[in-house]
Amino acid sequence: MTATLDRLKALGAHYHRVRHTHRLGWVLRYVTIGVGFLVTLVGAITIPYPGPGWAIVFLGLLILSQEFEWAARLRKWVMARLNSFYTDYIDGNRLAQVALGVGTCAIVLGTLWVTGAAALVGGWVGIDADWLRSPLSG
Repeated sequence: MTATLDRLKALGAHYHRVRHTHRLGWVLRYVTIGVGFLVTLVGAITIPYPGPGWAIVFLGLLILSQEFEWAARLRKWVMARLNSFYTDYIDGNRLAQVALGVGTCAIVLGTLWVTGAAALVGGWVGIDADWLRSPLSG
């Protein structure tokens, strides 16, 4: 674990050295900012879906924190609030866990229906029901 942390610290030091000493360091700054905002946006979009939505948000904020102090503070604040929320309301509360599971399933199924994926899969298995068709498919 310490070897990984040492590598990450070395990478951060190299980034800052290049960023502040190379004549095109300003380009690295704007690329870092752009990538950080893009990663954070993708993470925010994927939060309600199964998978690493929050981890992607934190990765985006970590990238942004290379250039912005507010991003580092926001990442720490959000992480503390999420941990507190989970400890206070979710951990050991079966009703809350079931509600989160049902809500996640509803969001995923709704997305599959709206995007037309439900009708596509239904066609694969021979189900051609009108209610599977997306409301966006006109």
